[in-house]
Amino acid sequence: MAVQVKWFPTLVKRMKSRQDRTEVAWQPGLTPHAIFRAEGFSDADAESVMVIVNDAQADGKAELRDGDRLEFLVSIQGG
Repeated sequence: MAVQVKWFPTLVKRMKSRQDRTEVAWQPGLTPHAIFRAEGFSDADAESVMVIVNDAQADGKAELRDGDRLEFLVSIQGG
């Protein structure tokens, strides 16, 4: 029972595991925000990251299900 996680490249440089793909053991109540924080990011960091669950934008506080695919994306702006 696990959640597959894909990390945006700029996040990989700052996270504890330094892996672009990780697997997190699923447990009841697990949220994307909890996974993000476990990798060493702050609540402030979470404000600039988009959460994608099973190819759809999701709330970071939404409860995950066993087998979900999770992605953390960073918005890039230019001008």
